[in-house]
Amino acid sequence: MKKIFLMVILFPITFEAFSTIINVDNNPNRPNSYVGDLQLAVNSASSGDTLYVYPSNTSYGTISINKRLYLFGKGFDGTQGYVSRINYLNLDTATSPATNPSGSSFQGLTINSLSCQKPNITNIIVAGNYFNGGITLGYNCSGWLIINNYVENNINLNSNSSIIISNNIFHSGYSYPISNSNSSSVIFSHNLVVNFYYLYQVSNAIVTDNIFICSGSTNPSYMYNNIFYNNISWRTTLNPYAMPPEANIGSGNKSNQDPQFMTALSSGDFDITKDYHLKTSSPGKNAATDGTDIGPYGGSNPFVWGGSFTIPKITEANITNPVINVSTPINVNVKATKAGL
Repeated sequence: MKKIFLMVILFPITFEAFSTIINVDNNPNRPNSYVGDLQLAVNSASSGDTLYVYPSNTSYGTISINKRLYLFGKGFDGTQGYVSRINYLNLDTATSPATNPSGSSFQGLTINSLSCQKPNITNIIVAGNYFNGGITLGYNCSGWLIINNYVENNINLNSNSSIIISNNIFHSGYSYPISNSNSSSVIFSHNLVVNFYYLYQVSNAIVTDNIFICSGSTNPSYMYNNIFYNNISWRTTLNPYAMPPEANIGSGNKSNQDPQFMTALSSGDFDITKDYHLKTSSPGKNAATDGTDIGPYGGSNPFVWGGSFTIPKITEANITNPVINVSTPINVNVKATKAGL
């Protein structure tokens, strides 16, 4: 089972040596060198460029991307606060000239939904984002890494292969975190799923080290022939949820056991003010296939609330000689945080 986690570490990430960094900020008082419109910045960027999307109290709108770009936002707070917000992020391709956003990454953003508008968009990294909606892959869009996100909907895999979905929190009103998959190379690992019923039309996936807070009964016609390793299911002792579910196989699972979160309840809606790390007495403590905790805070990439990535920011600027002559240079000491890429 350890090979599963090596796949996460070795997932292909390619950055071009001489790419440009473009700062995007739609606040009126932004620096003169910054771009105010994200779509215009995307259009003017070259393949392999990096865009820092600065936080704002307004959205950057609906964005379409048809070239390989790396977008970094502030991170999320689970609210509609001061974040790097995009309404709809659409991945597309163009035929004249031929372009493709394969190899792009999107990190630290607040997004309503992300979708592929065309097939053959591959090797995408989606990390440290907050999704009000969900993610929809196009056809023949393999090789995606979806990790460390807070998702309030679900991920439609559209029968794609080589997909890793790891260390996410799903608070799904649809009662299923992923749908429409029949590939044995789909790995669903170290996630927390609240309001769980089933994996919708999913078969042959590897489902390992997750915590499922169950709200309804399973349906064997919806998920079957998946392999469940070392997962926890919990509802109540009066209304249990078997793990693995009917028509699926596996071992090391803990059916109907309270995961024992630090301060959060083990049932009901997800509460962003509570701590979902595991107590030392939890049945999931150090019980995953890799020896770490079951759930989003285990594995090789533990969940980080607010997103894992930051953009550079000036934190302090002091003028050391405020009284000067016309020809005297101004001396400024600047402190800043670097990009946490």
